[in-house]
Amino acid sequence: MSWDSRKASSTSSGKAGSSREAMPEEALAGMKVVEFTQGMAGPWIGRMLAWCGAQVVRIETREAPGVVRLYIPPRDRDRGVQPTLSPWLTDWDGGKLFVSLNLKRPGGLDLAKRLIAWSDVVVENHRHGAMDRLGLGWETMQAANPRVIALHSSGFGDGGLHPDYVTWGPNVEAMSGMADASGFPERDGAMTQYAYPDSLSALHGLFAVLCALDHRDRTGESQRIALAQFETTTAMIGPLAMQQLAEGHAAVKLGNRSLHRAPQGCYPCAGEDRWCALSIGSQSEWEILCDLIGRPDWGADQSLASASTRLERADEIDEAISIWTRNRTAHEAAESLQSAGLAAGAVQNTEDQYTRDPHLAARGYFETIPHLVLGEVVAPGIPLGLTGTPGHTRRAGADLGEDNTRVFQDLLGLSETEYAEHVGTGAIEEGPPGSDA
Repeated sequence: MSWDSRKASSTSSGKAGSSREAMPEEALAGMKVVEFTQGMAGPWIGRMLAWCGAQVVRIETREAPGVVRLYIPPRDRDRGVQPTLSPWLTDWDGGKLFVSLNLKRPGGLDLAKRLIAWSDVVVENHRHGAMDRLGLGWETMQAANPRVIALHSSGFGDGGLHPDYVTWGPNVEAMSGMADASGFPERDGAMTQYAYPDSLSALHGLFAVLCALDHRDRTGESQRIALAQFETTTAMIGPLAMQQLAEGHAAVKLGNRSLHRAPQGCYPCAGEDRWCALSIGSQSEWEILCDLIGRPDWGADQSLASASTRLERADEIDEAISIWTRNRTAHEAAESLQSAGLAAGAVQNTEDQYTRDPHLAARGYFETIPHLVLGEVVAPGIPLGLTGTPGHTRRAGADLGEDNTRVFQDLLGLSETEYAEHVGTGAIEEGPPGSDA
């Protein structure tokens, strides 16, 4: 029986069951997911599954809460750590159920196995071998639930030379070649200051989970997914790798320029650190640009009639374009260029996106989410584009162990006495991080 058909026959009671019945239109309604995750590479998978209607239970402990719970408001640092107010908690974990479960206390491991037996999918992104050391290796998961799909996301995967290496987004970014390929030719490689390997591996992981579920529903076979974040990031620079394979040497670092379109780049505009992006392909586009920036002589110059010859004089051309763009705001420059039929756009910052971008506003990209502490918050949307089964985020701002009772009693069926016993042993943790068991 597939996870979709089990929705109708589920015996879960309480709020969780009524939630599924109230929203049958969601694409993944009825799917059950358990997370043993940290950072973003694992949590982002559950975030998207939850947005599509899956019931996602994230397991934390007071000793090792999610890293985003260490948030201190940057404009009010005297308030100290605010574990429910982190914007990353909303962005990575909105819509999930949270339990605080200590697997090292008596009964904790058994409760984890019961959650695995309840689930369709287990997601974890700990270092290689960590789940085995906790007593939740793949064989144990299969014994608890022969149909479970388990995703293990780590820096280097299971095999190869480095399965035990601990990684974070920045060092994967460096090893993958992404950092070396970024930036300008006269400078060293540039780090993005954002954990792109986490996002990339989460998207690959999401697709892999859905593939494994489809395979299981057709064949009845479960499987473990072993995803290497190093490989998902290396795959992103495929064209550069192809040049290495085809020509025997690394691609030339071009910054914002192109070997096939010229001029192309980001040009300074009025204001602090404001820019406009522009890319010219055809001769007609080149002539339009020349008229616009007051250099019609260049448009008529046959020595500049191809991208390759214009690339040879790129510095001179870029300076002329910059003189024109510096007298305009980024959006004014982009509008003038676009009105002339040229490929251009303002290099937007987050304020532009939230307050000035009419396209994002028209599509309702930003999502207003109920927040358990603040009432409601606005967050970036989940851009999956499902028009027939649109998803949503049920809530944000859940505290550590917020849903202990709901999960362990309503979903797993513990009696009040059993629940109290597990609280007494410290397996089910109640109270904030750092409090005594």
